[in-house]
Amino acid sequence: MRFDSSPSWRVGEDMAWPLAVALYIRDVLRLPVTVPFFVPPLSPAVPEQFPVTSPDLDDALADEWELWFADLLANHLDMPRGGSIQYFSLWDRAPGLRDAVEKHFESAAAAAGLAFDGYFHTVVVDKTLGMSMTRLVAAIERELGHRAAPFHLDVRVLPVEGEWIYRSGLNQVLVSETTRKDPAALRRLLGPIIAELA
Repeated sequence: MRFDSSPSWRVGEDMAWPLAVALYIRDVLRLPVTVPFFVPPLSPAVPEQFPVTSPDLDDALADEWELWFADLLANHLDMPRGGSIQYFSLWDRAPGLRDAVEKHFESAAAAAGLAFDGYFHTVVVDKTLGMSMTRLVAAIERELGHRAAPFHLDVRVLPVEGEWIYRSGLNQVLVSETTRKDPAALRRLLGPIIAELA
């Protein structure tokens, strides 16, 4: 996890490995991308799996997956990258979802690991991209005409398609890797949130 900060503000960011694992499970099961809120499909796309489940099972799995994803979103900071399936809070989920996660966990963890490695090498190692959050806050301070008020913001990067951002809490946003790597998209989509906090 990297942090950009000044004495008055802090932006922490990382590739949300546990959420990427859960999104892989969602995509491999072909569950809706609109619950609990719209999150685009993973990129690269998950290979298609057969057989496809029945509509009744899909509805039940979608409901369980939604609860599971919301739990992971709230608690994923306690989970290490590459953690075992035991970290994924499955004991209180329905057997159908537990079975599906167990069946696809190895592939999901591997895909999330590759996404994390790619993010690390292109955002954290590359000093230009790595400093873009600091430059974004500085640009907003200039526009506002004053130093940013004290704030903190956690940015969770997800390996999903296209430009996308979702504010998942007062001080937390989810962004696509595409958005994170594009300073203009980051300014357009994340800038208003930082301006509000600053």
